[in-house]
This record gives sequence, C-alpha cells and structure tokens, in this order.
Amino acid sequence: MSHRGDLTERLITILILLAERPHSQQELAKRFEVDAVTIRRNLTELTRHFMIVDEKVGRERVYRFSDHYEFHPPNLTPGELATLLLAQQTIGATGLTAFGTPFGRYGYSLLDKVRAALPKALRDKLDVLANIFGSAAIPAKDYSAHAETIDRLTNAAMSQHRIRMRYRTLHSGAVKDRLFDPYAVYFDPDGATLKVIGYDHKRQTIIPFSVDHVERLSETTDSFSRPPDFNLSEFLTKNCFNGIHGDPLTVLLRARGTTARVFAERTFHPSQRELDRTTDATGNIEIITIQMTVAQGRGLERFILSWLPDAEVLEPAELREKIAGILNQSLGSASPQ
Repeated sequence: MSHRGDLTERLITILILLAERPHSQQELAKRFEVDAVTIRRNLTELTRHFMIVDEKVGRERVYRFSDHYEFHPPNLTPGELATLLLAQQTIGATGLTAFGTPFGRYGYSLLDKVRAALPKALRDKLDVLANIFGSAAIPAKDYSAHAETIDRLTNAAMSQHRIRMRYRTLHSGAVKDRLFDPYAVYFDPDGATLKVIGYDHKRQTIIPFSVDHVERLSETTDSFSRPPDFNLSEFLTKNCFNGIHGDPLTVLLRARGTTARVFAERTFHPSQRELDRTTDATGNIEIITIQMTVAQGRGLERFILSWLPDAEVLEPAELREKIAGILNQSLGSASPQ
C-alpha cells in the first residue's frame, strides 16, 4: 500500500481504537510502527474534526474521546444479530468490503464476532439460510487496482483539500485535467460503480466522477469548504437517476399490460406518483400513467428504453422526440448494407 494509503488507514484505525478505550501516544506509535512525532501529527489532524482530548497519566500522554462521546456496544438479541449477519453478507456481495480499504478487514471481523455471539443452533440455521438468502447485486468492476486512488480521494475529502486530477470521460474517451473539491466517495448501485462527488471548477457545478476513470491526481495546498447544507442522499435523489447526473426534469410515462402492473407495484423514484389507471373486468391493471421528476440524460433514456414496447413518453415533447430519435438511429445502424 502507498504512503497515502497507509496514512488513511492509520487515521481511521486510530479513531476505532480510541472509541474502544483510551490509548497512549506510545501505544499508538508501537501499534503502527511509526515514531511519536508522526502519531502526534496524526492526532493533531484528527482533533480538528473529532472530539478527542489528551491528558498526562504518569509519564505518558493518553488520548481518548471526550466525555461528551461514549461508545457503548448495543445489546442485540439473537434475531437482531442474525439480521446483521445476513445484511453484512449481502453488502459483501456488492464488493463494498473488497476495495482494499481498511473497512474490508472490519467487514470480515464483524462477521466472525457476530457468528461467535450466536447460539450454535442459530449459527447452523444461518449456514443453511445463507445459501437461500442473498443479493442479486454483483460487483461490475474490480476496484482493487484503484485502492490508492480511493484512499487519496477519501483523505482529501476529510481534510477538505482541493485536488487536481486527470480524468478520462466514458462518453468521448477524452482525457482532461480538472480542479476538483471532493465532498464524498460513494457506491452507486446503478451499474455497481464507485464514484466521487464534489465541485468541479471547470463546469462550476457539483457533479460525480467514476473513481476508476481518474488516471492521476494530486492534492493541492488550497482548502475548500463543503456547503453546510450539502446532503449526499438528497443531492443524488434530485440530480442523479439510473446512475447518470443531470438537471431535474418532470416526465409523464404511460405503461400497458404487465409493465403497467410493474409500474403500479414499484417506486422508481421518491417523486413518483400515479396519475390514473384503467383496469379490465377482472380488476387487473391494463394502463397506468405515472409522473416523476428525475435527472434527465442517458440514465432516464435507458430507463424508458428498457420498458419498451409497453412504455410511452407522454411529456415532455422533447423527451418523446429524443426516444424516437434513438429508436430510429438504432434501426438505421441495424439495416443491412
């Protein structure tokens, strides 16, 4: 692992150790096989963001979370532990704990501790259940080669330092240098990709970038301030749909037959609402019209195309024309020469 990767792992691990109990400066230096000056520098950086205090105990300087922070392991029931175990196995199926980050080891140690806390009869039942209960999510990409990039982006986001990165776009394949303020690194389930989101100085807006398309990056000495009202979940709900970033657009979609019944059962976006429906003599839904306000672009277009021929764009007219153009283009490219 790189020096930067070592630093990120050390900072995260120090926080976990201090949450468990106070540690002396000497203990931490020995634990990470670094000198006291390095540990002191790490702790100074962490105290800027976390409620960590130090006190002299004998000849040692001891660090701990302040009295305002207390960590008490939850008293979980066997049923709750079983649920946690199954949830962790599902998360592992997405590859989230296999990126080469410090969290990978904790994912596996969590599984071991949870299993050890369960009665044998329940452990045996879970072994059987694990072959039945699972996740359809399959890692689409192997991010082990990008562990250093992930660590450096995470560190820059934590310290709020602006970065310069060389980025290769998926759309055109062009490679461009960008000045970027990283806000967060997150897993996008649409396409099972890892992304970094923040303020792009070239486009002067907040947008996400795929981590595996970052070809080179360097941290600058310039600091940035993340907007105090920025919320990752709220931003993605409003500005990203089906894995693609874009400006919000209100659309009306009509579906027929089985697709109409699927539309009635599923919520594709929090803004989704049903406008009307028609049913047959037996009560089965025949036609349904829904409205959503989602990010426009390739993500929305792919969503609509995936439900053809049983889905139709009613509004806006520009999107209807866009889908028609895509279909005509596809027919043209498929025509024999």
